[in-house]
Amino acid sequence: MQSRHWFKSLFITACAAALAACASTNDRVLPDASGEAKPDVVWRINLGEGPGVTYTRLKAAVDGDTVYAADTGGTVTAVELASGDRLWTKDLEQPILGGVSFSDDQLFVSLREGTLVALSADDGSELWRAMLPSEAVAQAAADDKRVFIQTVDGRVTALERKDGAQAWSYEAGMPVLSVRGTGTPLITDRLVITGYATGKLVALDKVLGIPRWDIRLGVPDGRSELERLVDVDGSPVSDGRIIFAAAYHGKVAAVSEMGETIWQEEGSTYTSPELALGSVYLTLDDDSIQSYDMMTGAKAWLQTELMGRGLGQVTATGTYLAVGDEEGYVHFISQVDGGIEGRIMLRPRPLHINYPHQPEATNWRLSRGRDFGIRSNMLDTDEGLLVYTNAGDLALIELR
Repeated sequence: MQSRHWFKSLFITACAAALAACASTNDRVLPDASGEAKPDVVWRINLGEGPGVTYTRLKAAVDGDTVYAADTGGTVTAVELASGDRLWTKDLEQPILGGVSFSDDQLFVSLREGTLVALSADDGSELWRAMLPSEAVAQAAADDKRVFIQTVDGRVTALERKDGAQAWSYEAGMPVLSVRGTGTPLITDRLVITGYATGKLVALDKVLGIPRWDIRLGVPDGRSELERLVDVDGSPVSDGRIIFAAAYHGKVAAVSEMGETIWQEEGSTYTSPELALGSVYLTLDDDSIQSYDMMTGAKAWLQTELMGRGLGQVTATGTYLAVGDEEGYVHFISQVDGGIEGRIMLRPRPLHINYPHQPEATNWRLSRGRDFGIRSNMLDTDEGLLVYTNAGDLALIELR
């Protein structure tokens, strides 16, 4: 009898929690966005199985007037940027995790089984496959000789571009618990720079694969393993002179290529910094957006109106910052003061009829296994903003 009461109590608690979650989603009020940014969809196509609930971030790649994108089912597609017309499609017959990277007429795609595939950008024909130490959930990076990729086991591997042969591999120690994510390595003339789950930003010699310097962005501190997470999950970025990176439960920092810390400020995040207009912009782990001065690290403004909306990484487009959320909205924010200037919703067609006198979001009901949010990083192009939704839709957005 006691177990029956326990089960009944658990069932009631679960139902109450579910109802509360539904209510909070349906009653969530969007902040005003009646500014000067007027986004419009130029074209929109479905690529297949999007990131969905797998929590992958399938970033696309752009070269000139062509977009290269992948779905989680294993298909890589080339799309004309201006029109959205498909140019070619290649089925790799394995789930894709790390999106597509482009370099000198070659595409690089990482598969779930721990393989990196090189394709011809002209027609999608396969050039080679190389086994990796583990799976890679972020894009590879390349120079004119080698391809560099970080896997979830803490290794960075360098492969020869011509045949995929391994040139070197560097392994860093991993903590007991980490956020399942890595960034794309930053490639300079001499270094391969990437972040680790230990909270360190590490620079490796590009030729030899040995460490040249490291900077600690996060210090494991707390009673539980969760509190001690200090992953550098996003990719480091550079303005050509200074390198910027940030860690979860850690700091955002500006570092010289010689490994000297220029400044550090508080900035816990899962994402990469974005650089524009002399500022560093960062989506923090509480879904606020912080602006820092690029040279000094001084905090300029903090956008808090979108907190709790499951924001992704901010992307600079024109004089705005674009950021997607877990409900399928793309918000456009002023780079000058953080004000919300416009918004557009990118979801599949409504699942049922429209309700009169109801908000637009009421027309959608999230069904089990569906995810209508936007997790993948967006891309600013000459034609507009490229957005890849969790439902598998690739769209080009123009600001009018």
